[in-house]
Amino acid sequence: MPNRPIPGLPHPIAIDGPAASGKSTVGQALAAEFGYLFLDTGLMYRAFTLAALRAGVGADDPAACEALAASLPLTARAGSETNIFLGDEDVTGELRAPEVEANVSKYSAIPGVRSAMVGRQREVAQSAPAVLAGRDIGTVVLPDAPLKIFLTASEEARAARRGEQQHQDAAQARRDISGRDASDSTRATAPLTRAPDALELDTTAMPLEAVLAFVRERVAALAARSAPAPPSATAAPHAPARAAAKDGARRALAPLRRVRAWFGYGRFTPAFYWACTYLLRFILMVIGRWKATGRERVPVAGPLIVVSNHLNNADPPIVGAGIARRRIRWMAKAELYKYPFGAIPRLWGAFPVRRFDADIRAMLQAERILKNGEVLGMFPEGHRSRTGYVGKPHPGTALIALRSGATVLPCAIVGTEQLGNLWNLLKKPRISVVIGEPFTVEKVRKPSEQQVSDLTERIFEAITALLPAKYLPTYTEPGKEGNAADGGDSPGV
Repeated sequence: MPNRPIPGLPHPIAIDGPAASGKSTVGQALAAEFGYLFLDTGLMYRAFTLAALRAGVGADDPAACEALAASLPLTARAGSETNIFLGDEDVTGELRAPEVEANVSKYSAIPGVRSAMVGRQREVAQSAPAVLAGRDIGTVVLPDAPLKIFLTASEEARAARRGEQQHQDAAQARRDISGRDASDSTRATAPLTRAPDALELDTTAMPLEAVLAFVRERVAALAARSAPAPPSATAAPHAPARAAAKDGARRALAPLRRVRAWFGYGRFTPAFYWACTYLLRFILMVIGRWKATGRERVPVAGPLIVVSNHLNNADPPIVGAGIARRRIRWMAKAELYKYPFGAIPRLWGAFPVRRFDADIRAMLQAERILKNGEVLGMFPEGHRSRTGYVGKPHPGTALIALRSGATVLPCAIVGTEQLGNLWNLLKKPRISVVIGEPFTVEKVRKPSEQQVSDLTERIFEAITALLPAKYLPTYTEPGKEGNAADGGDSPGV
């Protein structure tokens, strides 16, 4: 067992990161230093995998897996290291076996299995000060942990570590690491992702002592921040009462923080989305002359990317109201999540993207949505038009379409540029969504620049073909050069 916990230190501590990034090594060292329990949550999923393989329950039978997870006599004994028991049998030594390694990602992606394991992990965290290491600790298991650490390392470094641990050659270790990364990052339930408030450390060339030194500084800062101020002669006589009141307020707000975390994982987003969609359709009929055409062209199933021009911040819900048949998951600029009402786009089902940047996390999220047969919404221009004219699309949309092989549905939105003017609203503006013909894209695992460029141009042409001429810049008209956005008048209404 670890030493007695040091009073005043933050707990629990959440450590996340991809395979072989150093989570267990760092977690064990921190737990030993601070006197905390250490739980390697990945061993719990490995133990379930071992039990499922023994019982002949395949990962292609989620119902049987969920039933097994609910009844499995699995015990995680956290101390200075983690030992896993199935009943009275200590199976810790069997959890790195090749057959477990090859199957653990498939079993751990099953929602019912993860739900059962997460409940047991939280019990350990609540039993005593603890360090938990895994892939969803800071985002799912312990979203309110005071200290979250996200460890990364290059694929080469992680493959070398895994090869040394399991006596594999470098090529095989790298294939295993690459496959595990892809599976962990794209699974629908609790994918590997960094919590927004987590400290990210690249351990590729960083020795363990340097990592620990960095974390010690962070722990000391958190401990100092949470320590009560020493009493002074000039302190107000009611200071203890005020401190107690603040502590009571924090406890009272804890359920609200948990509810906020729940919203982030999409439990209520479908209901919120459809309520907003039909309310918006009613509002549009009241304040404007509203119509949507071509709804019969919307594919009823399968992965779909909705693309449109962009005139106003209200465009995403208005396009969704026009399509109506399927829920759209929109990419939304990351800046929206910093505003006072930043919880609304998340609750609505949107997810953040850093525009004009290689935002790998957003790309993976988009591909997960399409892999699940859902609808992804994108504005290929990347921002609202400042002139009213449609702008050239950026290649990100085409890249996602090629990598996923999803169907592309072009749309045009007309009239929403008037919504920023109260006088125009009083005149009941004409607002419409025009839905074009969908077209399929051949899936390409590694698209070339030419393929991306060609599809980007095709998307641009499909959108502009649906728009009235007043929205088109001069370079879209035959025989003309230049761009109206560089000096022409914006389209009037």
